Amino acid sequence: MFGRENQNEESSFGWIISLIFWIFLFIAASLFASIVLAPRYLSYLNLRNEYHANQVRLVTLENQVEYLRQVAHSLEHDSEFRSEVARVDFDAVRPGEERIAVEPNLALDIPEWNPNHKIPLTNGFWYLPILKVLSENQKVRSSILLIAATIVVLSFTFLHESQSRQLETITRSTRNMVGFVLSRYRISEEFLEEEGRE
Repeated sequence: MFGRENQNEESSFGWIISLIFWIFLFIAASLFASIVLAPRYLSYLNLRNEYHANQVRLVTLENQVEYLRQVAHSLEHDSEFRSEVARVDFDAVRPGEERIAVEPNLALDIPEWNPNHKIPLTNGFWYLPILKVLSENQKVRSSILLIAATIVVLSFTFLHESQSRQLETITRSTRNMVGFVLSRYRISEEFLEEEGRE
C-alpha cells in the first residue's frame, strides 16, 4: 500500500517535471526564434512599406498623366482654352479686365512633380522598436542566445524524471517552511477560548 502511494506521488511529480521541461524548451525555442526571425520580419516590413510607397507614387503619377492628357486634349481641340493658357503664360491682360492677386498655392498653375519626394507612410506597429533592437543590437542578440542555450542545458540536466525525488523533497521542505512561518502568526483556538471566557 505504501509503495503504491509513493509510486503515485512519484508519477505526479514526474508529470510536473515533464511539464516544466517542455515549458522551458518552448521558452528557449521562442527566444531562439525571435533572434532568427526578427531580421527577416523587419526586412519584410521595410519591403512592404516600400511597396505601399510605390503604389501611392504610381497612383499619383497615373492621376498626373490623366490630368496632362486632358490638358493636351483641350489644347488640341479647344481654341478658347488655348488662348486662355497663352494669355496666362504671357501675363497678358485684356482691356477692362481686373486682376485679383491670390496666394501662389491658389494659382491655376500645374503643380511640379518631384520624383525624389518621399511619401511618408505611418507604421502603426508597436513592436517595431523591439524588432530593430533584436535585429541590429549584437549584444542583445548574443545575450538572448546565451539565455536560450542556458535554459536548454539546464532543462536537459535537471528536469528529467529521475529528479522527481529531489523535486518532492524541495516541495515538502518549502511547504513545511511556509507552514512554520504562517503558524507563527496564527492565533490558537485555546487562546480564542480563553479570550471568550474573560
